[in-house]
Amino acid sequence: MKRNIGVHWFLFFLAFLVVFFRLYQLHFNPDPRTKHQSESQYWSKLNLSSPRGIIADRNGVPLAISVPAITLFVDPLFWNPKNAELIKPILSEERYRRLKGELKGRYFPVARKLNFEKASEIIEKDIQGLFWVKEYKRFYPHGEFMAQMLGFCDIDDRGLAGLEYLWDFLLYAPPKVLTVTKDASGKVISFPTYGDKSWGKEYKGEVHLTIDSRIQHIVEKYLKKAFKIHRADWAAAVLMNPKTGEILASSSLPEFDPNKRETLINAESLRNNVISRVYEPGSTLKPVMMSIALTEGKATPQKDHFYCTGKIRVADTTIHDVKPHGSLDLKDVIINSCNVGMATIGMRLDPKRTYGHLSRFGFGMKTGVELPGEERGLLNTPELWQGSVPANIAIGQGIGVTPLQLARAISAVANGGYLVKPFLVKEAVTAQGEVVYQGRPENLGQVMSKETSNWLKSAMEDVVKQGTGQVVGRKDVRIAGKTGTAQVAKGGIYQKGVFVSSFVGFWPVEDPNNLLLIVIGHPKGKAHFGSEVAAPVFRDVMEDVLKLPTR
Repeated sequence: MKRNIGVHWFLFFLAFLVVFFRLYQLHFNPDPRTKHQSESQYWSKLNLSSPRGIIADRNGVPLAISVPAITLFVDPLFWNPKNAELIKPILSEERYRRLKGELKGRYFPVARKLNFEKASEIIEKDIQGLFWVKEYKRFYPHGEFMAQMLGFCDIDDRGLAGLEYLWDFLLYAPPKVLTVTKDASGKVISFPTYGDKSWGKEYKGEVHLTIDSRIQHIVEKYLKKAFKIHRADWAAAVLMNPKTGEILASSSLPEFDPNKRETLINAESLRNNVISRVYEPGSTLKPVMMSIALTEGKATPQKDHFYCTGKIRVADTTIHDVKPHGSLDLKDVIINSCNVGMATIGMRLDPKRTYGHLSRFGFGMKTGVELPGEERGLLNTPELWQGSVPANIAIGQGIGVTPLQLARAISAVANGGYLVKPFLVKEAVTAQGEVVYQGRPENLGQVMSKETSNWLKSAMEDVVKQGTGQVVGRKDVRIAGKTGTAQVAKGGIYQKGVFVSSFVGFWPVEDPNNLLLIVIGHPKGKAHFGSEVAAPVFRDVMEDVLKLPTR
């Protein structure tokens, strides 16, 4: 009896092994028909972009946002190559050829992140094997508006330039991973969409700028106008509060539209001239050089007088003026932008001490503004200041600056003698409201006395009243300014007929809260002086800004 029981258990165990082995075979080596049916019913995982955080101006106006878009793809299992003709208008030539041939796998991308209008024309055709999903894409509501500053993203919404790149760690959100379920005919049974409550909440943070979009529009409007009229190669403008360092507007030309990827081809359009263009400032540097001479005691308002014949020989170079100015006192040198007078003063200065002063003004180093790609400029060490170099630097040649560096230096004239740190980001916060960065006014030290600042403010106000900057004058507002017209050097030789025209000024003189620098690079035509090319832009911008409600 016991032997029969043992045989029964042995047969049961043997049957179990057979069944187990068959199950193992079916699981790891399924019937091809079953495998095909399974593959026909399910779609693998898809990575869909999540919305990035917004970038907004100081008043909350959105400058960069994420908007819904449509991505199209085909499932080769259900795709008929003849249908490629139906979607040809949205395809590249390479993608069109691929879709007309044999495709492998279960997924082939057709077009990423189309706008709804363009995508709906294709979707309504109900093409077998063509599927669509909703994603998010980066959108810039104002188009070319401050494009170099904002930057742009790649197709997967990773920041590649400007603020988008610098703050990518805060703005970017990882893609959403979804699974599409389909039946054997390829029809979508279920698909989680952005309408789900969990979607749209993954973005990480927001960046709020010091920029006032109202002022930005004004600056860009008139800078573009002058850029076209004078057929310039490049242009830059920056408007800041000289007391706090807040950048209220910043513009660079030529521009591009970050919404149109084809406009990203021109490398010059991508350059932010405000922080990356190094140029010789010409006469707009004279107030800075005069402040150094006054501080060093190498120029005295009550005693110094000059006689300008229109040119002066310095070492092996002859420095020219636009015209002979005759007898001048120290303030007249600024009012008439006299090169002879400034060159004479420049030769009095000690190169090492002058270099130290220019360094304290921030030349030859980055300002530290919250933007990638900033240049240091060019300030040679005093050992290289041989021959006519001190005289050339005194008239704004032989030194390379960025527009933002110069605007900051002139801010010291406007604010009583202090160097401030320019800043662009007012606040950066996470999605949970945690402040991770906050821009604040930062005083970097006194670079000139209050008395020197007041004297220069008076001299620059007279530039507007009776000198080279009269075109910007108004009776109801006290304005101080300085023109600049610098020749452009190539290979160490100044080019005939190639100039950089500029104007820098601030208002109201008694308590300046606006400082504006306009720079027009290589204007074509008869007009090339700063008073003719850049000063009218300053005037038009200032007049429109003055019409804005008090901010």
